[in-house]
Amino acid sequence: WTSEKYLKWMRTRICIKCGDIHAEPHHLKGVGNMSGGGLTSPDILAVPLCRSCHDEMHRNPELWPYQWELICRTVLDAVNRNILVVK
Repeated sequence: WTSEKYLKWMRTRICIKCGDIHAEPHHLKGVGNMSGGGLTSPDILAVPLCRSCHDEMHRNPELWPYQWELICRTVLDAVNRNILVVK
């Protein structure tokens, strides 16, 4: 699933980890065969992170399980703002 609208919205958000105002989409990393080797996970599995937190997430595999909480918080925010519509 890809959505430029969703990613564009994500770029308007603050970093979900530290609150920095300069966020960019970070796609789920280190889970099964959804990432690595040139693969990018679906956009629904992305979260807004600043460059520093984004780099830290890629460097530190101990943070990878925490991505699920960040994804849930991001999706809930998007649903509450009618960016993602659940039918």
